[in-house]
Amino acid sequence: MSAATSAQIRRAGPGVLYVDRGVIVLNKPPGLVSQAAGPSHGISGTTGVDVPRHTFGRSLVDLRRRYGLSTNPYPVHRLDKGTTGALVLARTKALARELSQQFRTHAIEKTYLALVRGGARRFPAKEGLIAGSLGFRDGRVRIAAQTEQGSSKSARTGWELLASSDVAPLSLVRLYPHTGLKHQLRVHMAHTLKVPILGDTLYDNARSAQRILGSTDVPENRLFLHSSSISFWRYRRTGLRKRFRLTIVAPLPADFVKICRDLNLHVPGDVVQGGALVDGERLKGEDLPDVEGLWLGECSSV
Repeated sequence: MSAATSAQIRRAGPGVLYVDRGVIVLNKPPGLVSQAAGPSHGISGTTGVDVPRHTFGRSLVDLRRRYGLSTNPYPVHRLDKGTTGALVLARTKALARELSQQFRTHAIEKTYLALVRGGARRFPAKEGLIAGSLGFRDGRVRIAAQTEQGSSKSARTGWELLASSDVAPLSLVRLYPHTGLKHQLRVHMAHTLKVPILGDTLYDNARSAQRILGSTDVPENRLFLHSSSISFWRYRRTGLRKRFRLTIVAPLPADFVKICRDLNLHVPGDVVQGGALVDGERLKGEDLPDVEGLWLGECSSV
């Protein structure tokens, strides 16, 4: 990566956590719909049509211009509108195909952090695996009944209880989706474990407990589900071990951290701050020369 290009990337603006010659990883804020439609992902940045700001499409156009790409970067997965955290874009169509193949073969690993409504007694153990089928109807997702197994899809979620508050009925969990179905994590928390994610008004109509609201500020229309990390294969151009595993950890949003602190929920510092790891080892410094990579994690929102 040339000095000029490096300097340009370091001025990338808010939202970019990591960039290399093939991928861009964003820290998605709440409220952003991470799906664009149509050619070049719905943005006509190459045709001169004006695109409204503060949309995912606008972000793709800005990234294309910022990095001098011939097309808008390619989203290879999506996050729900209310979900925050790590979102991967490919800089080329070839890399998009490669990453999509990694998703299909389950080579990509993701973890999420969630604040859920319920104390330690609500959990049957410290960790577990939810396995079953989900049904879909009119945009809603539900646990499928035995009689509709043929029209449902298998869903598996690993979960780990990290901390429970001694102040209010709220816990911090880490989630490991083994499948990637729509609203899978939200339904599994609300309908299987019976600990709905804080702020999930779609799958939980009950008001937050007064002990939660009286102990911290809970913003309205805010789902506390965070795409904490994503791990995938990247390739060096030279060397004996060309393939390595790159993990990007997205810093936690400030309001998520504040609730944890207010309710005495311990969150590891490396999870709060985020970072980049190569084969499980934290990146020393900001540069990853093997793929012309840079960690820019001081940025926190698109």
